[in-house]
Amino acid sequence: MTAAHPHVDDLLRPLAPQVVGVLTRRFGDFDAAEDAVQEALLDALAQWPAEGVPDNPKGWLVQVAYRRMIEQVRSEQARRRREELVAARDPAGHRTSPAADLAFEADGDDTLVMLFLSCHPALTPASAIALTLRAVGGLTTAEIGRAFMVPEATMAQRISRAKQRIRASGAPFGMPEPDERSARLASVLHVLYLIFNEGYTAGGGPGLHRVELSREAIRLARTLHGLLRGSPHGDARPPDCSR
Repeated sequence: MTAAHPHVDDLLRPLAPQVVGVLTRRFGDFDAAEDAVQEALLDALAQWPAEGVPDNPKGWLVQVAYRRMIEQVRSEQARRRREELVAARDPAGHRTSPAADLAFEADGDDTLVMLFLSCHPALTPASAIALTLRAVGGLTTAEIGRAFMVPEATMAQRISRAKQRIRASGAPFGMPEPDERSARLASVLHVLYLIFNEGYTAGGGPGLHRVELSREAIRLARTLHGLLRGSPHGDARPPDCSR
């Protein structure tokens, strides 16, 4: 363990969507993955300031969140077994992967994939952008509510419904095909703008600026530009988010 990190929040913010991406790919459940990662983040906030930041912060978060997911899967399997006592044998459980596999996956950056997954066509542009700001941008529900000029409770309901719709859609975790990607591009660009804007002029907190948010928005914009270079869909306009 290294010395305690002075800005644990700033360190965790860009790691959260990447860890959600690892677990979503492994388990195929975006909603549950985000819940597990939120629990891992709370553990990190409680432990890292006192014990120091791990040498591999992302790997630490993946391992902790992965254990939470396994606990959820086993709990769900146990519930199903209780309800299906007449079955000859238990249904096949989720096959866990070695820790080495998790460490390998933790080295990747799934943030851009998470960005496109959250901007799912099953959602309205407003819901897609709100969910993506929460899952990828790491903004709080209150901050997103201010960006949309709606109460925090209203935004919380909107985000919850968006996660449920993505889960019900059964969308695979991965970058969409070019045609579908272009349909989501406007929402993705709007999300990046709002993340940068929150960093440039913070809507709350002690500081006027949140440099880590602007830096992450710029990084993702550059990555997206590289992905779409030469694409005929590079002039997508931001969607109408009034709905």
